[in-house]
Amino acid sequence: MAELMNSLTDRFIALLEDKAPRPLSIPEMARMLDLGRYEQRTVKAVLEGQVAEGRLRRIGKTRYQWLRDVDKAPRATAASRTGRGRAAGGSRREQSGPGRRVEGRYTRVRAGYGFVEALGRDAARFPRDILIPAGSEGDALHGDRVAVAVKLRDRRAGRTAGEVVAVIDRAHECLIGKLERTRKGWVLVPDNELLPPVELLGDTLPRPDEAGLVARVRLTRPPSPNRWPGGVLDGVLGTADDPDVQFLSIAGEHGLRVEFPPEVLDAAGRCGDEPAARDLAGREDLRALPFVTIDGEMARDFDDAVCLEPAGADGHRLRVAIADVSHYVTPGSPLDAEAARRGTSVYFPDRAIPMLPPRLSNGLCSLNPERDRLVLVAEMTYDDAGHRRDARFYRGVMRSRARLTYTQVAAVLSETDTPEVRAWRTTLAPLLPQLHRMRALMQVFNRNRVQAGSLDLDLPEALVDLSEAGRSIGVRLLERNDAHRLIEEFMLEANHAVATFLADRHVPLPYRVHEPPSAEAIDELNRFLGPFGLHVRYEGRPRPQDVQRLLDRLEGHRLARVLSRQVLRSLTQAQYSTTNVGHFGLAFPLYCHFTSPIRRYPDLLVHRQLGLVFDGHADVARAQAEALEGSSVRSSQAERQAMEAERAMLDLKKAEFMLEHLLEPEPATIVSITPYGFYVELDAYPVEGLVRSEALTDDRYRYIEAEQALCGARRRQRYRLGDRLVVEATNVSLERRQIDFTVLRRLGEPTPELPPRPKQSRRQPPGRRQNRRSRKS
Repeated sequence: MAELMNSLTDRFIALLEDKAPRPLSIPEMARMLDLGRYEQRTVKAVLEGQVAEGRLRRIGKTRYQWLRDVDKAPRATAASRTGRGRAAGGSRREQSGPGRRVEGRYTRVRAGYGFVEALGRDAARFPRDILIPAGSEGDALHGDRVAVAVKLRDRRAGRTAGEVVAVIDRAHECLIGKLERTRKGWVLVPDNELLPPVELLGDTLPRPDEAGLVARVRLTRPPSPNRWPGGVLDGVLGTADDPDVQFLSIAGEHGLRVEFPPEVLDAAGRCGDEPAARDLAGREDLRALPFVTIDGEMARDFDDAVCLEPAGADGHRLRVAIADVSHYVTPGSPLDAEAARRGTSVYFPDRAIPMLPPRLSNGLCSLNPERDRLVLVAEMTYDDAGHRRDARFYRGVMRSRARLTYTQVAAVLSETDTPEVRAWRTTLAPLLPQLHRMRALMQVFNRNRVQAGSLDLDLPEALVDLSEAGRSIGVRLLERNDAHRLIEEFMLEANHAVATFLADRHVPLPYRVHEPPSAEAIDELNRFLGPFGLHVRYEGRPRPQDVQRLLDRLEGHRLARVLSRQVLRSLTQAQYSTTNVGHFGLAFPLYCHFTSPIRRYPDLLVHRQLGLVFDGHADVARAQAEALEGSSVRSSQAERQAMEAERAMLDLKKAEFMLEHLLEPEPATIVSITPYGFYVELDAYPVEGLVRSEALTDDRYRYIEAEQALCGARRRQRYRLGDRLVVEATNVSLERRQIDFTVLRRLGEPTPELPPRPKQSRRQPPGRRQNRRSRKS
């Protein structure tokens, strides 16, 4: 028997080595080895022995991981156990050498400590955020880009601690918040709890009746360990429920630049209103082709136009024309410096913060109908199966035939027959054959992409309806249609083709990269999905096809939206980098952003690299790698700030909407379980809110992670993911952008109540008491 168990244990260890770096539990290994019977306690004891010898690593309490040679630490010596004679990198915890600095964005948490997410090439060396203990942040504020000196690194646990040694870029020139008068003077309390109060300095102070109003303060003194930051009053803005004040508050909270400096506006004005005759020199004239733009109803800047023609008997010629922003925004100019600092446009329900001044973003660079516009063109030919035969890229001048909307295009291509749609079809009659061909080609592109492994995460977005005064009067889902997919597929093709063109010529560019999720992230997702009978099946390194198989199974599932969002959260976030690692979500070996230079700075950088190649200066383009990497890091950070600001505004508008619907019973679904309660989403509106544990007054509930449930201690009633309830909003906070709900009753079949747990004897055997404690942990 002992020989048999030793043989089985060797098979377990060999499996861990084969699957490294993926950690596995003993039951998982038994399933992979197709074992019917085995002695888990004996196997666990042997594996723990391997952990002690440094061959394996235990992850948590139940999983084991093979240690590669580069991960193994030498056995401790007497000197190392007493803290003397440490070899470099030879202990589990290593002290960092001097000069080892990492750049990233500082994020503070309410407990006082914070984290720095390594950016750029440092992200590979520090995949987990660097801990910044309380008091080690120096004069950094939440959101600042900082340099960190690494002080302590635990390689086995993957944890790193450090201290901020310099602030590279301040996220906040000004802070916005409420004015409060204290015994020591006036302070401004930011809406964001992660930012400290600011002492008001100077002679310009608020009036006594302005206490409680929202104001803006320009920072003039950084914080220190014993003192808040200081600043001068820049203006009293008004009340917190004013839409203009809300906009300025969220923009200020996330460090967004709202106003353009005078020199930038002057530079935009000097560009003129229309292209000059000299600007057309050397460009291909495409003004006779039937280009159209297709965007949302509220769009004001049009980056891209499309045109599709037959190419031979069985082919298609697709032209994607993109606004040639690089013609007007040149390196080193005031326009370029401001665009680089902003990194991206930011879109709110009622307004936008553009990357470029409106004179360019809405005028000269926007592909408005019946206006000559300078463009860069990706011209691609395909066979009927959607395979690209050829591609070429060049500068051109075009004139859009029509400014179409997604709603219009989807309607005229559908079977809908209403007076409005018939009128659209009459107006667009010359363009209808092209639009039908576009839809057919889109369907081919989409099918090919999904078959190649691209993820099909087609989640609808929430839209807010506003009154004329700018206040929220409705929240609804924007369902994507064929027109959205048409433009999406064409832009993907152009981006992929441009990235391939530049990479083939060894020209550096800011790739749009999306790293594969780690095996640990997918294992964590599988633990979440386990109670629903779902999992991602993979071998070795997760592939897009593995995740897509799960998404296919979710189609038609009653919790499809909830579980799909959880899948999305398990994936890494895409970013920009000059180091190409491919795009996991699209299953593209290389990819970039080329199609939106009006609103994304990396697209403008790609245009400049293309221009250098067009002009015969590929050697100059190849020398840009280091500068492009720095811009990629800043653009990735700007993108995240913009996303956070957009999400904050959406949450605020949802909360504002619910102010008018307090105490109204609404059906809802539990979409997330936490130790402090659960979140529900209303059926009638895409609005989420929290049901706090203390609001469940019928019992005392505890969180059971393995079941994704809250369980009552006495009645054993459970609240689980997907349960249907009737709730009412009982509290709305615009400042915190949060909604609290109370449960009125359950919907459908009630969760069966389990019998109360029998009282345990005080003389219970020690082993059983230990088992019970283990289950609690």
